[in-house]
Amino acid sequence: MASDAKVGVTVAARCRPFTDVEQGKGAMRIVKMSGDKTTVQNPQQGGSGKENTFAFNASYFWDIRASQIYKEQCTTLLKKALDGYNVSFIAFGPTGSGKTHLMSGTSDDPGIIPMFNKNLFKAIEDSRKQFFVTTSYLEILDENFTDLLNPHSNKMAIRQHPQTGIFVDGLSEFVCQNGDDLARLYDQGNRARKMGSSDIKAHRARAHGFFTITVEQKEPDGGHALRSRVLFADLAGSEGLGVQSDDRSLSALANVIGALGDPRKKGGHVPYRDSKVTRLLQDSLGGNSYTLLFSLVSPADTCFNDTMNTLQHAQYCKNVQNSVRKNVDDSGRLMNELRDEIARLRDKLAGSSLTDGNSKEDVAQMQDLIKDLQIAKRQSWEEKERLSAQYEEDRKLNLAKKGMLQWVMSDSVRKGNKEMQEKVLLMQKEKDQLQTEYKQKRKLVDTLKEDLQVKIVEYTKIAETGKATESETKARVNAIHDLKEKVKKENDNLKEVKRQLKELSEKQKREKEDMRNQHGDLQTSSELRRLAKTEERKKLETENAQMLEEELERMRMEVDHHKAEIQLKSADGYEYSKEQSMQLEMDLVKEREERRVVTMQLQAMDAEKAMVLQELTESYQKHRDELEMQQLQHFQTFRNYREVFEEQKLALEQRYRSLLEDSIQDAIFLSSRNSELVQENQALRQEMAELKDRLAMAEGRPQSRPSTASSRSSMK
Repeated sequence: MASDAKVGVTVAARCRPFTDVEQGKGAMRIVKMSGDKTTVQNPQQGGSGKENTFAFNASYFWDIRASQIYKEQCTTLLKKALDGYNVSFIAFGPTGSGKTHLMSGTSDDPGIIPMFNKNLFKAIEDSRKQFFVTTSYLEILDENFTDLLNPHSNKMAIRQHPQTGIFVDGLSEFVCQNGDDLARLYDQGNRARKMGSSDIKAHRARAHGFFTITVEQKEPDGGHALRSRVLFADLAGSEGLGVQSDDRSLSALANVIGALGDPRKKGGHVPYRDSKVTRLLQDSLGGNSYTLLFSLVSPADTCFNDTMNTLQHAQYCKNVQNSVRKNVDDSGRLMNELRDEIARLRDKLAGSSLTDGNSKEDVAQMQDLIKDLQIAKRQSWEEKERLSAQYEEDRKLNLAKKGMLQWVMSDSVRKGNKEMQEKVLLMQKEKDQLQTEYKQKRKLVDTLKEDLQVKIVEYTKIAETGKATESETKARVNAIHDLKEKVKKENDNLKEVKRQLKELSEKQKREKEDMRNQHGDLQTSSELRRLAKTEERKKLETENAQMLEEELERMRMEVDHHKAEIQLKSADGYEYSKEQSMQLEMDLVKEREERRVVTMQLQAMDAEKAMVLQELTESYQKHRDELEMQQLQHFQTFRNYREVFEEQKLALEQRYRSLLEDSIQDAIFLSSRNSELVQENQALRQEMAELKDRLAMAEGRPQSRPSTASSRSSMK
């Protein structure tokens, strides 16, 4: 097996543009970039302070689009991922420096992750190998895990496996069949992340996002399989990095970067296990991964300290060396080794005492090996597909419990809406065509009926006069008969078109009713109205263009006709007088001037049309953004109400349990007290019986003595 190759961490600096707040405060630019050099000027002494220069692999100012950055820095890493190597992309910088914008981008300027997702599946389609792609999305906030794709409450923990490396046990992993699946899950995870806290700004400043794509591949002939992991880490704000911070993740990250890249600390212990963030970044920083770190900063002088702190730690990251190797999937051999080791420990424990200290260690080791074996069994493609389908069902329930289902899954709703809208529009086009065909058929039938009526009248007149020959009469009768058959045939065709038009109208009505029932929200209605209006405008433009073309053709024909008349006059020897020539020249100049004016008017109308279209597009975009923000606020309000409801429900349940426990204790006390009273009652009854017996005995002795005395006196 080839030895690991040593590669350095690639660092690219990126400076965002000024914000409106910074411009309003008159902030001064202190960051300069040229080639791979980034220079930061100390704003002290009126902006003439000391300059600090950092040398990275690349530097990008705000005028550079993300597509160029992707092409220059990420294309080679995509190839490495397809070759079986781990790849990491880390966005690093203070809060508000543009980390999420660079990674996610916008619809006009897609970020690194959307472009990577698109190009990944494009490369897969061009390959002859068999690929299997899965993804997961994790958020870490205050050392707590959140599964953004399936926000469950199950326990999650970081584990290290000999086959999969470092991973989060309990994190949901979804299978992606194409680039649309990957883009959909990423967008839904971002939506769930956006709804993760009521204080979104504070939440984003402390939350770390880890979007992971796992790419597995096999040769068609069943050769060695490869597995690569692509990690996109959108780290929390770095403004607390390197200083005393309450954020454990930031402190641990600063210590790891310092231990790996600071020349003064390099070579010592690397505290990866001090936080969950650094543990997950163990392969990315100093481990088995090709790593690209984006260091993002602000150009404003008010952010000087954060900028210097970020660039200094980025410089340390550039000094980090990773040990990369291809990840060969030898799960079969690994499972056999794990089974053999488990059997060996089982035999060893069978012949020893379980109270022995060494035996306890062997038991713990065997439990870990059994866990590793279970994880290895879950790595098959069939098992991952089964788990992905199960996660897909679970996530709907978990999102619904958190009040986020419609918000997170709205892209699927929009996709369904779009398909239904396109279907309705196609049906409308088909309906328009049928209506046009119906009008043509109706006109043809009416014309044929008129012709038939005319022929019948003519035949009647000729028959009354008796002047027609037998052959002429027979021909007229045959013509009338043929015309009747034609009218009948066209009438049947007209009825068929009418029937199709009726069925299509009913079908269109049902589709619209279903759409209103399933997707009756305001956004869907506005989107449908916009598409319908757009289609109507295009139809009107087409009709107007056709009308103009017909008018131009008519004018050309008139011009050609006038030309022919002039040529004919010329051929006949006709000559124009001087006054006629001057008049014709004046008319020609006038026509040219009018043509120029009309051309200018048309250009002005085109410009006005483009401006109106732009205003309509911007207005629609603004309306859609406002609507989405309102929807977000409504979901946020609903989530708050749900949280209050859950809290009250929990309080009531606790109160109920407390009352139930008190009732049980009272019942137990009363039951024991009842037993005591029963025993006391039995004792009292026994005592009373004894007293009665004594009383009876006591009463019986005085009565016997008098009777004895009386008997004695009688004897005397």
